[in-house]
Amino acid sequence: MLIKNQKIHYGRINRKYTLISFSIITMMVLLGYIANITMAESAEKAVEISPAKIGYKYQEIKSIAKKNINKNDTDALENIVAKSQNFIESHPKYKRIDEVYYYLGNALVRLERVEEGISVFETLFKEDSDARYVPSILLELGLAYDKLGNHPKADEVYKNLIEHPKYSKRSQAKKVQEILEMDIESRTGELPKPKSAGGQPSEWIGKQAPAFKVMDLNGEEITLEKYHGQVVLIDFWATWCGPCIGELPNVKATYDKYKDKRFQIIGISLDRSKPTLESFVKEQNLGWVHYFDQESKIANQYGVTGIPATFLIDGEGIIRMTNLRGHQLETAVGEMVEENLKIPHHTHQPKSIPATKLIKPSNPTPNNPSIPSSKLTDWVGKPAPDIKITTLKGEELTWEDFRGQIVLLDFWATWCGPCLIELPKIKKTYANFKDQKFQIIGISLDRSLLPLAEYIANEELGWHHYWDEDRKIRTLFKVNAIPSAILIDGEGIIQKAYLGGFDVETAVSELVDKNLNGVQTPTKTEKN
Repeated sequence: MLIKNQKIHYGRINRKYTLISFSIITMMVLLGYIANITMAESAEKAVEISPAKIGYKYQEIKSIAKKNINKNDTDALENIVAKSQNFIESHPKYKRIDEVYYYLGNALVRLERVEEGISVFETLFKEDSDARYVPSILLELGLAYDKLGNHPKADEVYKNLIEHPKYSKRSQAKKVQEILEMDIESRTGELPKPKSAGGQPSEWIGKQAPAFKVMDLNGEEITLEKYHGQVVLIDFWATWCGPCIGELPNVKATYDKYKDKRFQIIGISLDRSKPTLESFVKEQNLGWVHYFDQESKIANQYGVTGIPATFLIDGEGIIRMTNLRGHQLETAVGEMVEENLKIPHHTHQPKSIPATKLIKPSNPTPNNPSIPSSKLTDWVGKPAPDIKITTLKGEELTWEDFRGQIVLLDFWATWCGPCLIELPKIKKTYANFKDQKFQIIGISLDRSLLPLAEYIANEELGWHHYWDEDRKIRTLFKVNAIPSAILIDGEGIIQKAYLGGFDVETAVSELVDKNLNGVQTPTKTEKN
């Protein structure tokens, strides 16, 4: 009996310990699971994508979309869909997310996944009805419903655009008006065919060209009076217009051939986005003057209802020909230029010469001294000329932002082998002195923004970067070769200038020490 009771007692104890052990194991598993989640979240934060990489991803999507704007390449469209969906999911708060939504919806519709495209367009409009790409999105959303034969729904969408408080005067709204004037049976989801700007012969031929006064993309005034005495081609176009892009090689060839023979082109863009236009003009090196006709002001003056549309104007401001295409354009311009050059002198000279022909040197000022020598070292001891730049991250910088700090201006490019050889030394110098009132501004002379942004992100170059696309900063500092470096003290005085490789760490260290210890650096005395 005693033995039996002992067995029962020990059995209860064993069960108790088993239960306790099970509870302990369960707690350990739960704690491990929680720890793994925490570690995963920490790891996710640790690999958070930098703004530069996000910007590169956006530019990549935009580039693919622009290249395939008039191509129904299934693989390219599927690539746009995949990249856009991933971008929207990963970066929903990106400042240009509406543009990515547009590329996604557009690609889906062109892949005949129309209902998916409609869903994308509607999502963006519901989330932000005032976004930049809303006019384009509403236009294509209406066309998508027309494509499905749902005309009442299309009409509802079109109404949202033509009554939109912000975008009712955009070119997309005018296209919507044209669509609504069509026979409903003919609305198949395609834009109406462009009407002629006047045809040949045109009602405009022989008449005085309507006058206008606007500002071009560079902030310079454009008037026809300014080009009195020159042959002028007014070219109405847009980057999204396939036929316009198809004509672009002819326009460029004509401009290059006659630009130094009293001939000018005024490009009147009906684009939906000014940044898109500016980027395209720079990438394609379109050297003539350009105006962003956002509200179709000039297009309405000339009665333009379809593009491309061209007006060829003689030296007296009379429209001589319209709607020239292909080789006809170069031939017509050539004949008129030859005729114009025979006129010995025009009584009314143009007010200014187009910047594409002559750039007049700016007059020296105390803050922007003229340096007669082309040697970089001539800057030493002189105040750094004023600059105002916008970095790749969108920050606006001037010398005032760096008052009291040592600044290294590093002129370089990703395609420059010697620059990349110097890069490890610059990275080390930045790491050593970035917390000691020292900054670097990288001035890139790269030919394209995308490789630059990608390289900066991959190499984790943490200082400020500026893409000197127009070579304004390089020209300002008279930099003729890279790598070149300029060291500026806390008072804005250039203390050192180097062409090629140099001991950057030692040079920076000396100036940083003086700056931190309050030692005044020398200033060169100007010669009268």
